[in-house]
Amino acid sequence: MSTQRKHVSLSRALLMAVAVFGTTQVTMASPTVDRLSDCLMKSTTATDKTAVLQWTFVSLSNHPDLKQFSHVTDEQKTALDKNVAQVLQRILVDQCSTQTKAVIQAEGVQAVGESFQQLGQITGEEIIKNPEVKQQLNGLLRYVDMNKLVVTFLTPDIWNQLGVIRGK
Repeated sequence: MSTQRKHVSLSRALLMAVAVFGTTQVTMASPTVDRLSDCLMKSTTATDKTAVLQWTFVSLSNHPDLKQFSHVTDEQKTALDKNVAQVLQRILVDQCSTQTKAVIQAEGVQAVGESFQQLGQITGEEIIKNPEVKQQLNGLLRYVDMNKLVVTFLTPDIWNQLGVIRGK
């Protein structure tokens, strides 16, 4: 594989790592991936997380079912692309280069994305702690038939586990 093809492949893998920043499932990571993950956690600032959050939102808002909810200009998209590219480059190349190189050599380029899982999980938890986000998420509870949920899922066994003896 030529050097240029390797660079393109690495670039795509890193881009995909960002694209799935907060959306991947947590798996058992190798020690090499764990070391890169730790470096990412230590190297990522609140401003970096905000930049990635904004970029992720705008990227997802391009889906046809979501476009109507977002009105982002091409200039804003380009600015976000540039900003997140600089963040990634700084973190992966400047601050975590030793760990990134070790992951690529030991596990392959795709494993770089695994290193973002912990960071994505923590960022996701931080997002949900935001009062405005919490309020919006809780807003749907007004429209859920809680009685139906209780009757459907709280079997006598579960009630008994909760300390309420039922069904006897």
